[in-house]
Amino acid sequence: MPDFDLDAALSAVDDHFDTFVTELQELCRLRSRRQEPEQMTATAEFLKASAERWGGTAEVVPWEKSHPYVIAEIGGGEGRLLHFNHYDVEVEPTGDDAEWISPPYAAEIHDGRLYARGVADDKGALMSRLHAAAAWRLSGQEPPVTSRYLIEGKQWLHSPGLETFVAAHAGRLAADAALWENSWCDGEGRPLLKLGEKGILYLRLTSTTLTRELTSQNTALLPSATTRLVSALATLVHPDGTPAVKGFADDARVPTDAERALLEQMPFDGAFLRERAGVDAFRGGLDDTGAAVAIRTEPTLTITGITGGDNTDDVTLGIPATATAKAEIRLVPGQDPDRVLDAVRTHLATAGFSDIAVEATATSRPHHTDHTDPFVALVAETARAAYGAEPLVEPYTQWVGNQGVLAGLPIVGVGVSRADAGVDGPDEHIRLEDYRMGVKHVVRIMAAMAVRA
Repeated sequence: MPDFDLDAALSAVDDHFDTFVTELQELCRLRSRRQEPEQMTATAEFLKASAERWGGTAEVVPWEKSHPYVIAEIGGGEGRLLHFNHYDVEVEPTGDDAEWISPPYAAEIHDGRLYARGVADDKGALMSRLHAAAAWRLSGQEPPVTSRYLIEGKQWLHSPGLETFVAAHAGRLAADAALWENSWCDGEGRPLLKLGEKGILYLRLTSTTLTRELTSQNTALLPSATTRLVSALATLVHPDGTPAVKGFADDARVPTDAERALLEQMPFDGAFLRERAGVDAFRGGLDDTGAAVAIRTEPTLTITGITGGDNTDDVTLGIPATATAKAEIRLVPGQDPDRVLDAVRTHLATAGFSDIAVEATATSRPHHTDHTDPFVALVAETARAAYGAEPLVEPYTQWVGNQGVLAGLPIVGVGVSRADAGVDGPDEHIRLEDYRMGVKHVVRIMAAMAVRA
């Protein structure tokens, strides 16, 4: 039986909480926007110094197609817990800075909440993992497990450099289980445990019908690239928007009855979404329970943009020679991006559109952790103790990410924010007491892993 004092480590969180919050504020004051490489490098160096401050080793590693990675380790017992996080911010349009209660990079505290760009996604969760290991050291103990940290400053959503980085550093990242970057508590204070992410396949489709644009008096004789492309795109989806590509979802994993029951318990504010979208009903007439399942378990194909011809506000006479479109495919567990790409190309060729060029511009693989895995039970059990609430287990999520690079590990997403944290918008924030509970949750996870090893 491991010999450690869990209560002392939990007390250390309280005793040093102000120090932890101050360090989190310092991190949030770094403007780690992907458009500002110098700030990204400065943030990576800050995280390296933080891991070293708390008794670990760390390295900033420049990498292809990416901002620098930080790889770190805070040694402890024989068990190995991997923490995956990112330090970049602003994944989505961020709104007007003037709408903030305080400037987005001031990292000010108002009424027990820390307001800062990126504090909810993902700097708060990131620092909670470092501070959990620090609490063990500050209590005069070696952590009961060894924590390994993979921290990225991705260039784009699909993390184009991650797969090669993980492969090149496999030995240093080997672990028994992983805590994924982020999650939150719902409005009732129940922690959400996320067990998977969708993958993504981004496509560029191009139609080229002429060597140059010619006057539209020749339309009776020559093909239009826009007409050709729109005709091809129309074959990819049914009129109701569902994918029409043969074999598109053949490999999609079907949720078990137990998983569907868990998904039906997920909070889903359908009225908010319908009002925001300006619609009266969801596709297929789904109620909120059905929508909560469908948004997480159905693969989708979205035509996200079409460009071609002359769109100036004028009367113009021309046949477009080229036209392009973007398509986003969200993959669910079981689907392979390469196989789906082949299915799209085969579909177009069979439909008579083999001339449409199809290029994959971004890919990531979906991932799924079985909700019956012992590590999921461990994280849920420790969440009950840390939060005093029954956790919500989410076996599928609607989010896209890159968990597939860690296939083979049980992965659970935990975090320190709330569903209403305003991620990527004005007044993004976390509650300080949620941060305290989040750090203590990870402390408990470390202890439980050592006991069950």
